[in-house]
Amino acid sequence: MSRSGEKSWAFRAGIALAAVTSFLTVWTTIVRDDGSGAGYFMLILAAGVGGFATMLQPAGMARTMAGVAVMQAALGLLTATAPSTASLPGGPMKVLVFSGVFSLLWLASGALFLVADRAGRSRTPSSL
Repeated sequence: MSRSGEKSWAFRAGIALAAVTSFLTVWTTIVRDDGSGAGYFMLILAAGVGGFATMLQPAGMARTMAGVAVMQAALGLLTATAPSTASLPGGPMKVLVFSGVFSLLWLASGALFLVADRAGRSRTPSSL
């Protein structure tokens, strides 16, 4: 596969994974309906704003996804330690697992953007 093909594939996969993660975040927030959904919707907003600010360049998108993953983990820790979550049976552990899985999805998307960026930078001027 050529470098430009690798960049294209990795970039598209990163976008697709970010979109799927956003969809799953919305879906699980609606299904859960526990009143803590605003924070999770802000994660999706942060991903969109980051994509806009970086003009969908792979390196900027990789940093954006890493930032959103950190935000997801922080929100998970805050939610897990909330008194309302502590009163639910197994609540803190469920929140931490949920947050961990989604943080990994955001990081995987960022890794795909990083692959796309490295493939784009390693092209020689004659192959442009």
